Amino acid sequence: MYPVLHDENKLLLIDRFITEYVHAGHVPTEYLQLVIPSGGLYFESDNDFDMLSQHMQLGYFSVWLHDIFAKKDIVLCPYSPYHLWALHFMYEDSLRAETITIPEFMLEERQCNLFNLYSEMHRVPMKAGQKVLSFHINIMPANIPKLVQQYPGLYNLANKRLEKISGVINDRPYRINAVCNYLVQHIISCKYVEEMAQYYLHRCCVDLFLNFALQDATPPPSLQLFTPIQTVMLHQVFNYVTTNPQMRHSVAELANMFNMPGAQLAQGFRHHFCIGITPFINMVRMMHIYDSIMKKSFTLRMIAAATGYRNAIDMLKEVDAYYECNVMLMRREQ
Repeated sequence: MYPVLHDENKLLLIDRFITEYVHAGHVPTEYLQLVIPSGGLYFESDNDFDMLSQHMQLGYFSVWLHDIFAKKDIVLCPYSPYHLWALHFMYEDSLRAETITIPEFMLEERQCNLFNLYSEMHRVPMKAGQKVLSFHINIMPANIPKLVQQYPGLYNLANKRLEKISGVINDRPYRINAVCNYLVQHIISCKYVEEMAQYYLHRCCVDLFLNFALQDATPPPSLQLFTPIQTVMLHQVFNYVTTNPQMRHSVAELANMFNMPGAQLAQGFRHHFCIGITPFINMVRMMHIYDSIMKKSFTLRMIAAATGYRNAIDMLKEVDAYYECNVMLMRREQ
């Protein structure tokens, strides 16, 4: 069903026909801290390398996380058993892919790309001592238009012209910005299981695709639009919002707090983080409220009051719509 490789060539399955996970007891103790409770596990190890792979099926999305450590020089052989798109985020080191359409394509650390992959094998050498964390969200191309019906921000991606060979869909690689990193880290550290994880993580995947879609639709600036001081200020705004997720600030309020013109704040935030400041505030608040509801440490009325709602009914209505679920029902079933 899958190619069989030997010696220094190591098969890296980008996705699988059938998921046959291993029990956590087969994973070495030093890797257990990396395990996502809602994920299915695979672990491979020999004299050449160790690889922990984790998988989560989230609606149309198939999410994979590969922790790979090369003990000797090896060649990873990524292989997809069928046609898919993979939104890929690279962490910890950089690797050079050899057999993608571009003669020599670098998978740079802290960079993301959207790949159109057919059922074929590629080659990615790793040097002894290298360690990488590869995070990718797969989706069947036929399912992209279905997502667009719910999330119009994906329209441009859905209308990309596909080549008949595997390759990169985006014209240029993108850095993993702070918002993408925020979402990826929340996926990797998620402790929810079953339905609680499904809805929460699915929305994180949607937001990662929306962020990438905006990057892809925005032409690179011909001039430096913002000074280093302004860039620092925008990151301070980001940090303020993420450390105060219960607040519902307007753009004008944040601009006043950080002594920036409102238009400059809105334009700068969108430019640096590929999301509007208001949608970002809402995203962070929704994640915070979802967490607060599921923890059951406070009553719904207390959570609503702390997050700026008139009552719990209004709060639940917004959270249910954002995550496309009934959070109150899941809270009761815990």
